[in-house]
Parts: sequence; structure tokens; C-alpha cells
Amino acid sequence: MSGTIWLLVEDETDAKTVETLLRKKGFNIPINRLGGGGISKLAKELPNLIDTAKKRKGKNDCIVVLHDLDSEEAYQHPEPYQKIKDTCYRERKEIKHIVASDKIESWLLADAGICKWLGIQERNWDDAKESKKELERLLRAKGIRNQGAYRAKVLEHLNGDGDVRSPSMREALQHLEDAPCAK
Repeated sequence: MSGTIWLLVEDETDAKTVETLLRKKGFNIPINRLGGGGISKLAKELPNLIDTAKKRKGKNDCIVVLHDLDSEEAYQHPEPYQKIKDTCYRERKEIKHIVASDKIESWLLADAGICKWLGIQERNWDDAKESKKELERLLRAKGIRNQGAYRAKVLEHLNGDGDVRSPSMREALQHLEDAPCAK
């Protein structure tokens, strides 16, 4: 019997994106989200979020920490990223640490359904430093913002095949394949 994913995130929109992606990939696992408020807040609150998830989780549940790589931001302000990495390393037996390269928007732009809807060619966006800005530009042309309730409009077009083009998405999904919450 599968369990629940305790998803600890830097951003609520990212959590909704991952939840939709997992559904499209056939993972019908309940997801409880904790966190939000940005990378600095996640870094600061992560030990407490992990403790909360540990106390609430069941035998077959998984704890997943998800955030963007944000290579430019991480280069300029590495402290929160290092703190998250160190916390996840200490807790590696209990949690899965998943990093979207470079931003979770790169996973969206790698998806064939979204590419078709946006009228762009399918490709790997993991190393594109401007994936978020590019998605925002493409969405503005459709009169849609890349935030909040508007993200649901974007996710309607997701078909879940971005892992074919995105190595970071493929790696994230592989973390879950053998996890107790997915069995």
C-alpha cells in the first residue's frame, strides 16, 4: 500500500506543479505540502519542517525537499542553498532532496503538451538560465501570468513527458520510483 508524500517546498506554485506532474506520470499518491515563502525561508525553517513531517508521517510515507537550483542566485547568495544541502545531507536516510535545474519552469518548458500550446519546439531547458523569464514571456503573449491561479491554466496543458528531455526531472522521478510512498 502506498503512502503520502510530505513535500517541503520553497514555493506553493512549485508544489502544485509537482503535484500535477506526478498525477500525469501515474503517481496517485496523496501529497501534503509544507513550506513556502522563498528559498531563504525554506533554508531557515527546513529543520522544523522536517521534524513536523517526521512526526506526522506514516510507515509508508516519504519526505521530499524540493527547490530550484537557481544557479545565478545561488552563486551570488549561496548561504540558503548550502544550508538546505547540509540539512538534507544530515537527514539523507529520512528524506529525498530534489533540485529542479535551473528552475521548475524548465520542467514545464520541456513538456510536449506545454510546448505545443505555446507554439515552441520541445527541448531540454535544464541549463537555460532564463527558463522562468522565457516562460513568462510566452505566457504574456497569451495574456496569462506565471503565478498563482494562472499556473492552473498552464498546468492544464501538461502531458507529463518532460522527463524525456529534462535530466533533472528524470532524476527527480527516479527518486520516487523506489520510495515506500510509491509502492
